[in-house]
Amino acid sequence: MNRCLSARSFRIIEKSFKRFSSSTASESNDLELRSLDISGLKPRHRIVVNGGVPPVEFEWEKQRTAERERFGEYGLKSNVNIGKLWPSVEEVEEEYALGLYREYNDVVNELRKLTNEKEKKAAQRVAELEKKEAKYPELLAKYEASLIKAEKEKDEKEVVLERRIREIQEYFGYWLDPKDPRFEVMLQQKEAEEKKAEKMAKRMELQKKKIAEIV
Repeated sequence: MNRCLSARSFRIIEKSFKRFSSSTASESNDLELRSLDISGLKPRHRIVVNGGVPPVEFEWEKQRTAERERFGEYGLKSNVNIGKLWPSVEEVEEEYALGLYREYNDVVNELRKLTNEKEKKAAQRVAELEKKEAKYPELLAKYEASLIKAEKEKDEKEVVLERRIREIQEYFGYWLDPKDPRFEVMLQQKEAEEKKAEKMAKRMELQKKKIAEIV
């Protein structure tokens, strides 16, 4: 019996030694890995980088919104209680009252309505473009005619200006730049004298007619 106890005690001691040896080796491996890691990341972040599931360390991670996000990201590996993720009856009723949930048929009908309106606007736009495209040759011809007319009027104005410049030069006896402020003064002076001469000519013509009638 003593031999049996001794053998049993030996096996217990052997298992304890192996367990201690394996835990010591694991700790030494962890220490070795930490010494080789130069990333500066915290253990939690190292787990995430290596594709693992980080442990729950903070109170906010125990909230339902956080657990939903955790389950959505890591799935069943997250060890989240799926039953806690569903909304309560009161929450569902409140969301229904706020209009956050809608019937499938209502959504389909609304989508169909929006699609029809969009297609209708697109068709109207295409029809408008086609109408404008049909008028394009006429509008282009009018535009080109307006350019020709504007250029012609510009040429006529330039011809009149050149004539006036020559007349002023001949009248005053010297050349003057049209941009010179004195040019405008001289132009007004000459126009006033021309109007005066025109009035005198009309008066003389009337006097001649009166004399002719008397004679």
